[in-house]
Amino acid sequence: MMQPEDYGGKEWLPGNMSADFLASIVIPTYGRRDSVRRLLAAMACQTIPADQFEVVVSIDGAEDGTREMIADCSAPYALRGLWHPNFGRAGACNTALRLAQGDIVVILDDDMEPVSGFIAAHLAAHSGQKPRAVVGAVPVSIDSSLPLAAQYVGQKFNRHLAHLGEPGHVFKLRDFYTGNFSIRREVLSKVGLFDEDFKIYGSEDLELGVRLAEAGIEIVYDSLAVARQNCTKDLPALAKDHIAKGRTAVILALKHPSVWADSRLDTYHQGSRKWRLARAMLLGLSRRFGGTPVRVIQFFGWLEKALPAHYETCYNLLLDYCFWHGAQMEARERREAGDNRHGLTEARRDF
Repeated sequence: MMQPEDYGGKEWLPGNMSADFLASIVIPTYGRRDSVRRLLAAMACQTIPADQFEVVVSIDGAEDGTREMIADCSAPYALRGLWHPNFGRAGACNTALRLAQGDIVVILDDDMEPVSGFIAAHLAAHSGQKPRAVVGAVPVSIDSSLPLAAQYVGQKFNRHLAHLGEPGHVFKLRDFYTGNFSIRREVLSKVGLFDEDFKIYGSEDLELGVRLAEAGIEIVYDSLAVARQNCTKDLPALAKDHIAKGRTAVILALKHPSVWADSRLDTYHQGSRKWRLARAMLLGLSRRFGGTPVRVIQFFGWLEKALPAHYETCYNLLLDYCFWHGAQMEARERREAGDNRHGLTEARRDF
């Protein structure tokens, strides 16, 4: 594996490399230079002193000018950019985590915009003696100028955040995410970093969450550790993500068979009969004709414009189909390769 190239920001001086930081902010990124610039500006407005934290940006093979922007960036905090070939999000996070020096590591997606008390809130959440993993709030900014798909994601995720913030909420498998997440570096080292078998979008965070739970690490939600999420994905991008989620859900279930009952893979027979018939028809066409997914996504893109009042129902069906199409492809390819582990045996062919 090629070693990452170090593109230090102007404020990253050789002397800083042995410094002790309270927190290391790890930002994996691919092709979002302007979003990273906005995030770095927000990090300059934190309430804790700038010499108490570092920011490490892991550039996952993108050639969009992100590394040059970081190299030219004048930041009041220690800033470091690492460029490397495309590893996927898990590998990009790990590249930065292996070099992080802070007592607390905070992972932050590149489309986030943290509030001024963001780092202070994460640090306060770890002030007790008991080790814990902290999931911060990521409310999605929504306005009418965004694609309908981005508005759909925002509304759905904001409802999810309200659920996480309910008193006494107990984290389940699919509640966990690492787009705004912190943990003590020594605790993460013991549990292990992200599993780099996850190359495409989805489930690398759920897999880490499974291992944290198995290790007895308390997972909590902190509504004060806020980083606003700027989602701009259109429908084709959202559909592509859900196909990848289906694939990685199968990979996760193979690695951790105990999560099957709590995963989306156990929900295939849920929903109305009409819904299941429509999805089964689309999946059947996809197995027979390779170009079906592209045509289905195009058709739903037309419906999005023709029936804007019903776009949520259209999206729900499309994304459900995309998830199961990805899951079926992954399961079929593994069966054909002779993989008969739990989850792909005859008893689990029901999807």
